[in-house]
Amino acid sequence: MIRVAAGIFAGFAVLMAVTIYLSHRGHEGLVDRNYYESASNEFSEREIERRAGFEVRVPGRYRPGGNRFEAVLATAEGPLQGARVVLVAMRSSGPSEDRRYVLREVAPGTYGEDIHLPSAGQWIFSLSADAGTIHARRRWTVVAAPAGEPPAGEPLRSAAGGQEVLLSISPWPPRAMRELAFTVRLPGYAGDAPPYADLSMRKMEMGRNRVPLARQADGTFRGTGVFVRCPSGRKDWEASVTVPGKGKAVFLIDVAD
Repeated sequence: MIRVAAGIFAGFAVLMAVTIYLSHRGHEGLVDRNYYESASNEFSEREIERRAGFEVRVPGRYRPGGNRFEAVLATAEGPLQGARVVLVAMRSSGPSEDRRYVLREVAPGTYGEDIHLPSAGQWIFSLSADAGTIHARRRWTVVAAPAGEPPAGEPLRSAAGGQEVLLSISPWPPRAMRELAFTVRLPGYAGDAPPYADLSMRKMEMGRNRVPLARQADGTFRGTGVFVRCPSGRKDWEASVTVPGKGKAVFLIDVAD
């Protein structure tokens, strides 16, 4: 009986030792031991971005399956060229559908690639851009909805710096020369100055078309505006939401006639 008990005790001791060894070897810890250094680096990088006038514009709508993703990077001096840009698309449910893409510079400051989102629903996008002293990191959520349909009950999503920006336009789909309601939500935003939206087309002078947004009792910001009809027949518009002190979030919108 004593030998049996000793054997059981010895087995538990060996198992405990192996468990402690593996935990020590593989567990990175719940607390970041370099938290101060990491936070300082992030603040420093954001300050470098601010001084350079760094901006990122990304698409605002996605669908299950194939999508064309293009990120437009610029500083106060113009397009940011020669950067290494990587996009990672992730699902909160697990890594089985995660995708990683190295974007190619298809035009000065524009980095693109055909990406594939295997399923509909919410995705987490992580974008990294490195060029010289700029090491920008952006993370935001998007919703992959069937082509031609707005996400059911979901706004368009993008980010201005580290601020998530959610944009809703009503009625949907937006049509040219009709008054539309613009609603912006900024989760966690504590600033006093309200955001505003500018409606424009890339590489085409359309004149200033700004949508002032006023704070509502429910914490959202709302205003009305109009997409004018382009004489060239183009329907690809950009709605740029500027968040004071944070930056600009750009949404690509197809306007119906």
